Amino acid sequence: MIQTSFFSSKAPRGRKVSIAKWPPRYWSGPRAPKLAPSDPKAEDWAAAYRRDLEDRFPTESSLRLYLQEIERETPDPILCCYESDPNECHRRVLAAYIREKLNWDIPEWGGTGPEQASLL
Repeated sequence: MIQTSFFSSKAPRGRKVSIAKWPPRYWSGPRAPKLAPSDPKAEDWAAAYRRDLEDRFPTESSLRLYLQEIERETPDPILCCYESDPNECHRRVLAAYIREKLNWDIPEWGGTGPEQASLL
């Protein structure tokens, strides 16, 4: 299952894949450059990123094949960027685009596995 999150989340590091144009300097993990926005500081960043996706993945199969390649390299990948608030980040625009084109649900990582301690 593909999910999304942010670099500093407690999501399992071995599953994180960078979708940032400029990942953190400490980042040595896998990257998915075709999923990075071309201009993350654009005034209307969501619309600009949507155009990036449409240009890079003109067909459903091109998107599916790229995501399958990511999954082969990193099983159950968590696509990560900087913003902790998913509503302020391109990763949820990506998730909506994937849902629209492939009918795949890409949830935000919720930390329900053993890697996150219970608050109870």
